[in-house]
Amino acid sequence: MTGSSAPEIRRSQRVIRMVCELHRLGYQRLRVMPYFYPLAYRVAIGAAEHFSDRNGAYSARLHEVAYAGYTSASGNRYFGWEDARDDTARQLAEKFILRFPDVASSGEGRDWAYAGWLAELMGVLERQEALPFVIEEYHPTPPEQLDHLPLWRPDGVTGRFELPPTPAIARDARSPLLTPPGR
Repeated sequence: MTGSSAPEIRRSQRVIRMVCELHRLGYQRLRVMPYFYPLAYRVAIGAAEHFSDRNGAYSARLHEVAYAGYTSASGNRYFGWEDARDDTARQLAEKFILRFPDVASSGEGRDWAYAGWLAELMGVLERQEALPFVIEEYHPTPPEQLDHLPLWRPDGVTGRFELPPTPAIARDARSPLLTPPGR
């Protein structure tokens, strides 16, 4: 199956897929922190440098730094945007760059390991109609003690996916991004 029938899952996956599109556009240093907060599923998007070296899908610093956040409570008004209700992941990515310029510019550069990991995770999420999370109200393991990324499905079945490469790996492998002519 290539997409969930549940609107909340489909829309939340679209936001994660939008980050895959941002990676394709040269913003591979952007990461997602997916989590459940009472009454909604959320995806925080920020620069790799703000994510944990223990769990590369978690940031304890999001309240301190520039990031963008999506909540499933906003439905298809992604990031509160009234003009994005029918947007594709690519269209959302293009708007994201314009509307969150500080977050986008902080994510410019290469991180092939993370971009590949996120693309693989996206395929699993779509096949399993699942959502990943690092925080959930009743989950017993704190984010920095996770040894895998839990996957939630509405049928109650939970899955798991390996944790992403840490930002430290990306810092060690940092290379300049080639800028295409005219940019």
